[in-house]
Amino acid sequence: MLLKTIKRQVKKHIGPYINPDFVTFLRKYVDIAEINLNAALGKHFLPYPRQTIRVMGTSSCCNLSCRFCPSSKEERGKIMPMTLFQEVINQAADMGFSVIDLTPIRGEVFMDKSALDKMQHLDNHPKIKGYKFFTNFVVPSEQTIKELFQLRKLNTLRVSIYGHDEQSFCDLTRGTKKEYHRLVKNLNSLYELYDQNRSFHLELLGRTVPSFSGKWPRSELQEIVLNFEKTHQVVCDGIFLYHDYGGKVTNEDVKSLGLRMTDGSNVYKKGLCSTIFIWASVLEDGRVDACGCNSGIDDSLIVGDIKKKPLSYILSLNNPLYADIIHEQIEGKFRPICKNCTIYHSIYKHGWWKNYNLNQVKALLNR
Repeated sequence: MLLKTIKRQVKKHIGPYINPDFVTFLRKYVDIAEINLNAALGKHFLPYPRQTIRVMGTSSCCNLSCRFCPSSKEERGKIMPMTLFQEVINQAADMGFSVIDLTPIRGEVFMDKSALDKMQHLDNHPKIKGYKFFTNFVVPSEQTIKELFQLRKLNTLRVSIYGHDEQSFCDLTRGTKKEYHRLVKNLNSLYELYDQNRSFHLELLGRTVPSFSGKWPRSELQEIVLNFEKTHQVVCDGIFLYHDYGGKVTNEDVKSLGLRMTDGSNVYKKGLCSTIFIWASVLEDGRVDACGCNSGIDDSLIVGDIKKKPLSYILSLNNPLYADIIHEQIEGKFRPICKNCTIYHSIYKHGWWKNYNLNQVKALLNR
């Protein structure tokens, strides 16, 4: 907890003045040292592969068109039907998955008009322990926000805040002034209700333009974020590095905002990537992506379709499409989308999870 607090304070007070290239450079060489030391010692740090699954198909449609998101270039997706959602959850729960991540890589959860119905289904499912999601929080109505406080298994509500005022919000998201004021209104509603009994932990994550200095005068958006920190001890963590979704977003796309995209060439890769076992994803049409880092952007990690084969087969070593990805990475072979990925997490690097070695994970995947 102390280390997390120190990191947050460094990011808050020093982060805006640190060159992102230096951060990337430092991170790479720290990773090289840790990964090679643990590889030499034969230490593995893999997560349990049957705990969390992402059912991002609840919505791959978005109300915004963020400059740093590939969705602004591509056709919007569709909504996962309730019947398919229920089938996915039942199969996942029977396999031992107990935590559901509803966050779509490209999209907004509340664009799905049945989002609350799906959350209530998770609330009522005996094998599901919890669920979580990111939202830009522009879409939900005041009534929807109130209903979030009635949910029993919503563990984490993460609100992505784009910009620090009306102009920067519109510049980053290509949103309207009306949408900006809707966001401020919704955050104020959430703030007023926050003392009520609730199941969820709130996280605020901010992204804005590099020119932001934090000086007066403060905008309505800055004021409500500061109120959350002062009254409810909910701190808004800033994000200064933007990953390029496997090369789908370029520096030219965000040049006018002064943003810099990071690419996978600066990420040291050695060994199997751990994210395969925490971010397996079911898309809105039932296809299964081995990893959710760039789901819906590239089809090279699609390993099956739940409408044709059961999830228990798709996410097992009996499925050659899934097994090949794992064996390739063990041998140091990465497909283009993985080679360009900035979210890679080596088997030889500590994570936030309870650690399993490769043989233990293989045994679980062979069941």
